[in-house]
Amino acid sequence: MNGIFIIFQVSLLLFIVLNVLFIFLVIRKVYANKFQIQKQHWKQEYLKHIDLVIRGKEELLFPDKLSMIEAFEEVLARYYSLMKGNTDIASRIEELAEQVLHNDYKKKLKHGRWSIRMNTLHRIEKFRMVSLIEDCVAIYDKERTSELESLQILRILANLQDERIYTILVNEEREFPSFYYLDLFVRLNERLFNQFTDAVKDFPLTIQFSLIEAMGERGDYSYIPKIEFYLRSKNAELRIRALKSLNKVGYLTDAEKIRPSLNAESWQERMMAAKLIKPLRDKRFIDDLLILLSDDNWWVRTTAAESIIAQQNGVEILEDVVHTHVDRFARDIANEWLLRKGKKSVFR
Repeated sequence: MNGIFIIFQVSLLLFIVLNVLFIFLVIRKVYANKFQIQKQHWKQEYLKHIDLVIRGKEELLFPDKLSMIEAFEEVLARYYSLMKGNTDIASRIEELAEQVLHNDYKKKLKHGRWSIRMNTLHRIEKFRMVSLIEDCVAIYDKERTSELESLQILRILANLQDERIYTILVNEEREFPSFYYLDLFVRLNERLFNQFTDAVKDFPLTIQFSLIEAMGERGDYSYIPKIEFYLRSKNAELRIRALKSLNKVGYLTDAEKIRPSLNAESWQERMMAAKLIKPLRDKRFIDDLLILLSDDNWWVRTTAAESIIAQQNGVEILEDVVHTHVDRFARDIANEWLLRKGKKSVFR
């Protein structure tokens, strides 16, 4: 009997717990639906008036509850995306964001949930909220701040051209993936970017790789001597990054500087050097490219053939390779590029 009574008590307790949980979920769902209805209502209201408010023809109905704040935020973000090309309107939107969302975002930066903090950082970046830079920098080194949050804070600093990004990165012990650094550097204005390139040796290799690439992304010939300097580096990856960067610019001061890379141990370096000959169209490298047609690596062979066919008499050179070259790989890749050019197969 005692056993049955215990089972009855446990069952009753479970029944009560499940019912309480069910009621809680129902109440929560009702509240969420009510909140969404209110939010949607305020979105419609703000959509009707946001343009006039931004143009100074109406006073803003200042949001004083959460549904209004979230509605205003979403409308403002959508409008900002549409009007970003208009500098005057974009500036006015940024002012409104500072005025309305500053306090809310300041609180959310300290929130316990990662997703809320991260979304807030994205909004701060989007609206270029200068007033919250100090708060962002303050949480950069906090123990609970994740790597993605730290990177987002760096993006904010880069977008706003804040010089603290230099101080942070030069002292940063963590190493982020190279493409994150590249994303930061392409955002910097010339003055701040030059601060990095002038002290490039003070940074770890990963940052140096990205700085070299970023110089090429800018397409500014004034950076070419700095990029070419790395063609003499003992580090193969630095040479590869320099070649990659020069390929983006399509120019270098002396083409002879890439000749050692055409015979490099790394196939990536040989490929990037062969690729650079295409925009240069320098006849001095034809023999080097012909040798690379027999390279062990397919990428090197196809890049060499592409650079040859871009020369003034490239088609004739590859046709001669197809008929006379002793290496089957060279004949195959030459024929492949002739076919790409719409030439009838001449393979024998």
